Amino acid sequence: MNRLRQVSLWFFLAVGVCCAGMAENPEVSAPEPMKDDVPPIRNCAIKVIITSNLTYSAKDEAGARGSLPEQVLARLTTLGAADGNTFRIASGEATNFTLHYTVNNDGNDRFTGSITVNGWGWGYITTIYHGEYSFSNAPQMIDAMTDKFYPFIHDGWRDARKSN
Repeated sequence: MNRLRQVSLWFFLAVGVCCAGMAENPEVSAPEPMKDDVPPIRNCAIKVIITSNLTYSAKDEAGARGSLPEQVLARLTTLGAADGNTFRIASGEATNFTLHYTVNNDGNDRFTGSITVNGWGWGYITTIYHGEYSFSNAPQMIDAMTDKFYPFIHDGWRDARKSN
């Protein structure tokens, strides 16, 4: 029995020593290079894709999903007019922006949401949240979120990792 303990002890020590050198050492990848600043966008025909996710069961889900892109496009067209920008849904062509809207309802007809913004050669640009104060109707909240997005076009943007 004593011999069995010694063999077991040596076995576990040998395995422990051998495995100690095999600890995972994840490779540290180089940080992504800084991206160029994007100046204000003016006099441009901007092609967008607008998608949506409703995190609740809407009374008319098909209608809500169908009207959201039209509403956003109308709002962007109004906001962009002063800058000479026009907007349309991309169809079979390269896009400038993909806007993914998420619309939340707390069950008491109070709406909050977010927009994930991708494009303009950057890939992911930002996520815009509108949840601090809820809205009593979804179209009003969607316009307010779109209003928060348009300054990226009007003013341009820069890599958040750059110092101010």
